[in-house]
Amino acid sequence: MTLDPRQKEIYDAWCREQAAEGEVPPRAAFDPVAFPRALSTLVLVERIENDELCFRLVGTDMVEAWGGDFTGRRLHEIMKGEYHDFIRGLFDECIARRGPIFSHSRFQWDKGRALDTRRLMLPFRRDTGSDDIAFILVSQVFDHGKQGPSKPIVQAGDTFEIVELERQHLLATPPN
Repeated sequence: MTLDPRQKEIYDAWCREQAAEGEVPPRAAFDPVAFPRALSTLVLVERIENDELCFRLVGTDMVEAWGGDFTGRRLHEIMKGEYHDFIRGLFDECIARRGPIFSHSRFQWDKGRALDTRRLMLPFRRDTGSDDIAFILVSQVFDHGKQGPSKPIVQAGDTFEIVELERQHLLATPPN
């Protein structure tokens, strides 16, 4: 597993908060603005009624990569089919585990070319003192390198394919 330095900074901060709390930290304990280098990679998702997922914050890297800002929209409104199921599965796993998850995947776009992406997903409790996991903070970085152009074009329907290269449950305390 290779976290991007921006992801590592956020992961370490989450682990410090988790250690201080003795459990999954509340959302109020984490301010994304405190991580200016990582802010553009962040997506904050809230679990709302009927266990739906709503995007509350979408960083500029994500807006650029996906061609639009989906702040305020629900997961099922912006993703369909196999990709929706894959991403929803990652969120559900992070919520159920009550711990960080790292996923490295490659998705096909624009007639057979592929783009690598790495996601770090961190759970947070609701600020009200509830034990319920209500927020997931995601840091997603893209490897534009040799895999594709500067802006991916995600295809719908039969032309879309995603391959997960690695999934890892992370420790609540990062190794030194």
